[in-house]
Amino acid sequence: MPAHPLKRRLRAETVAAVLNIGEADRAAREARILADVRALPSYRAAATVLLYLKAFPEEIETAPLVADARALGKRVVYPRVVSRAAGMVLHEIRGPSDLRPGTLNIPEPVPDAPVVAPGELDWVLAPGVAFDLSCYRVGRGAGHYDRLLPRVRPEIEIWAAAFDVQIHEALPVEPHDVPVTGVVTESRSFRRG
Repeated sequence: MPAHPLKRRLRAETVAAVLNIGEADRAAREARILADVRALPSYRAAATVLLYLKAFPEEIETAPLVADARALGKRVVYPRVVSRAAGMVLHEIRGPSDLRPGTLNIPEPVPDAPVVAPGELDWVLAPGVAFDLSCYRVGRGAGHYDRLLPRVRPEIEIWAAAFDVQIHEALPVEPHDVPVTGVVTESRSFRRG
């Protein structure tokens, strides 16, 4: 079966599994995940971090990580989707007034917020719906992060935060798919290779 239909099915099944986690249990899991992300040496050492805000019900609530990054004096960067063809532009976010609802009502930077080149990033948190043990990810299908991630410096660590139910042994991989460095879940962290 071609990768696209498999990815569609994986997205639907994985989203359903996440939404099946009870609210109190989910909050406890998210707290463990974010504590482990904050403890990553590469995150601790980074001065400029690319983060994202929760935009869909199945995503992990990343606002505590954003608050942590600001409290540590990190330069916080968010993506803004320009179009499917043009991809994303990165912007420094200094406060809530730098954000507005964008594509799919996802909170994103206002267009006049300071632009940040991908080469300026020191660390990335990449979203995804599903991940595998080789650190490949299935996103929402637009390919924005698959086009962005090759533009960051090769030594930069790219991590994902996910629930255990989002981890699969292997995902269908296409030539344009870009793996992350590692994935943090509520029960473990694992790295590519």
